Amino acid sequence: MSNSLTTSENIILSTSDFDPPLKRKEATVPGYWTIDELATELSVTIRKVQYDITGNPKRNRQACLKAYKAGPTFLVADTDALIYIKQQRERQR
Repeated sequence: MSNSLTTSENIILSTSDFDPPLKRKEATVPGYWTIDELATELSVTIRKVQYDITGNPKRNRQACLKAYKAGPTFLVADTDALIYIKQQRERQR
């Protein structure tokens, strides 16, 4: 996340920073979020999260979430996932 105006240190999100709290209690893969977990957390479809990762050429939409391909699924690093969740929750308001 971007730096604050008053400090030069990066702002790091943690799971306790979210209100309402996150639904995920245990990670399926430690240090990463799966697209299933992200979709459940945001109450959206898995396809929507996947399009945010890969982009959607039919709608001329660029990818906005960085993920790693692990077999048939994608894994999103914790920091990237928390930033994505915060941004999506703010958009939904």
